[in-house]
Amino acid sequence: MRFRQYILTIFSIFMSWNLQAQSPVYEIDITKRFPPISYGHLVEPSTNPQGITLDVNSHHFTRNGKPWFPIMGEFHYIRYPEKYWEEEIIKMKSGGLSIVATYVFWNAHEYPKGNWDWSGIKDLRRFVALCQKHDMYVWLRIGPWCHGEQLHGGHPDWINSMKGKRSNDPQYLAEAQKLFDQIGEQVKGMYFKDGGLIIGTQLENEYASGDPDHIGTLKKMALAAGIRPVYFTITANTVFHDDKREAIPLQGAYPYRGWEKGGGRATKDFLYANDQWIMTDALGKVYYDVSKYPKGLCEQGCGSQMTYKNRFTVEPYVVEAHLQNQIGRGMNLVGYYMFQGGTQIPGLKEPGYPESYDFQAPISEFGFLRPSYKYLKILHNFVHDFGSDLAETFVIAPEDQVLDELNKDRLRYIARANGDSGFIFLNNTQVRVPMPDKHFKLQINLDQETITLPRKELMLRGETNAILPFNYDLNGALLKYATAQPMSRFSAGEEQVLIFTEVVGMEVELAFDNSTIHKATGDGWEQIVENGILYLHPKGNPNSPVLLHGKNGHLSRIIVLNRKQAENSWRISMENQGYLLISQADVLVSDGQFEFRKMGDNEIIFDIFPESTEKIKANGKELQYEMHGIFAHYKLNVNADYPIVEIEKRDNTARIILPKSMPEGLSDLVLHMDYWGGSATAKIKNRIVTDHLFHGPRWKFGLKRYIDAGEKEMTFELQDWSDDITGVPTVIVADIKRNGTKWKQIDVIPQCKAIVTYIEN
Repeated sequence: MRFRQYILTIFSIFMSWNLQAQSPVYEIDITKRFPPISYGHLVEPSTNPQGITLDVNSHHFTRNGKPWFPIMGEFHYIRYPEKYWEEEIIKMKSGGLSIVATYVFWNAHEYPKGNWDWSGIKDLRRFVALCQKHDMYVWLRIGPWCHGEQLHGGHPDWINSMKGKRSNDPQYLAEAQKLFDQIGEQVKGMYFKDGGLIIGTQLENEYASGDPDHIGTLKKMALAAGIRPVYFTITANTVFHDDKREAIPLQGAYPYRGWEKGGGRATKDFLYANDQWIMTDALGKVYYDVSKYPKGLCEQGCGSQMTYKNRFTVEPYVVEAHLQNQIGRGMNLVGYYMFQGGTQIPGLKEPGYPESYDFQAPISEFGFLRPSYKYLKILHNFVHDFGSDLAETFVIAPEDQVLDELNKDRLRYIARANGDSGFIFLNNTQVRVPMPDKHFKLQINLDQETITLPRKELMLRGETNAILPFNYDLNGALLKYATAQPMSRFSAGEEQVLIFTEVVGMEVELAFDNSTIHKATGDGWEQIVENGILYLHPKGNPNSPVLLHGKNGHLSRIIVLNRKQAENSWRISMENQGYLLISQADVLVSDGQFEFRKMGDNEIIFDIFPESTEKIKANGKELQYEMHGIFAHYKLNVNADYPIVEIEKRDNTARIILPKSMPEGLSDLVLHMDYWGGSATAKIKNRIVTDHLFHGPRWKFGLKRYIDAGEKEMTFELQDWSDDITGVPTVIVADIKRNGTKWKQIDVIPQCKAIVTYIEN
């Protein structure tokens, strides 16, 4: 009897261990009915002279009648030297954006009263023309009140002193009409209907307490001034008359909040369950029927403005996860604030903020690409190539959705589906909260089947996220699921190319309905057929493609990139052919050429797939290449003279003697500045040109704009640490206090450049 009890006890313990070892299965039900889409109630469709039509319905935006998922980024022309506007616009386009948004700050253009200035750095028309030159749509945010950390929110002094400002007060409206008339004149003929690329206009900003009649009045004033975009919008925490279809509300959400202590705490933005700016626990409440409008963002935070007291460091993995979460919960337009950093106009910054408007944006105050740019580009490529499918999908939340931002144990996931196909979004990132790795399986319940994936288990590491497709039609081959994230697709000859990127830590498994496959070939792939499913697993041969021959006779080529390759990948087109370019250098892609920029290294290396039929040239000479697997592998060296930059450094000051000109082969000369202290200012002739609030990372300061302007020298001054500052790790603060205010190191790093052109054979 005792022996039997002993065996039962051992068996019970074994079963307990076995159950604990089994991965949890998270279910999602895609059998729910999708809500109907309403058409024709928001805008009049607009057709340009080229025959392209833009429209919108209650669910998504459309282009030529097809679903369209635009990505927009904020770039304030008055906060960046006009000489370099064009290259920054190209960087935005190369990063996968399709729209440039910008505030038109009233007090930057009218001062003193009655004196309007639209020249130089304030030349709105030239800025819009450069966007148009590079096929970038434009969204003007015309106020009259804007905020944007601008003095008085952009109102001139005499407007700010008015009792009736931001209302239908006749005196205020008369002055605001002058602003709108000025804007209308500046961009006359540049609207979509005229063949231009201005498609959107935002009225006011964050108008949560006021007269709802005001928005309708502003719209009438804008129309009277000739401001006639396809879409009028407002921020979603704005009061307006929902029943009059006056504007489309667009939301905003920030993972880092510069207006809160230390940049804020853990937010609900990572739960797939919270619409910011229309929630009672956010900036406002619901002022409109959400079923009438597509979900879109005008302020997706990919950085935030620090204050003298509140500091924080924007982590690129947080920014990426935040965007992924927004897409997962149904956004069909993404607009960043800010995507391009800048510098405040002297005298026009909001009190309490620095002179720099760097924003820790993906493109810095000096035009340098941050890691967040490349992290986000992975999702931008996905949206660009799969957005027409994605925009048609509906959000399906699981029954056990996580609602507590501090919950680290349960998986955060959601689906976007259309019929029985779609994408599963997984998130294991929470700002301010370290997340543990998660092991699990997924069960997708459909009308006619249940898909359980993968064959073994999924592992999602902490601080990562993933988008996994299911029942995706790949050129006639039915992909039941993939445990890799789709990133790009394009046609190459008779093949359709599908590019996946590995999710770090997750084993790649592709599962196809074998009845749709004639054969699959690929030396680097293991093939297993079970129960009518063809399972493909890479065998360790990096980037070895698998070629699928569909039963319908179509060919598809699948390539899986590792994460680093994906971050360094760029979509290019040569003679209407799609290509994938991979390089650790930054790449500015424009018609007929791409420009490489690389910090501290004059050797440019890049790979192109497929092998190009074009002659690729640098400095007039055709570049030769070697085949590295599927990639054409190129190398070129930049010939550049590195000018001497003299540095006279003392404890808390530094004097920089600038070279007379920027030599050929260099895009910029960059100061990498490490110091102990609270902040640093850059001065020319005792005038502050910008500053830096210490928060951990070194200051990367570009000298090009000052060299090009003919400046001969600059000085930098350090300011002491203040105990009022929050958000900087205590170990760093202790180091600052121990060492006092002084420079650690100042290095000069050249940024090399090389322009590569291509021509037809």
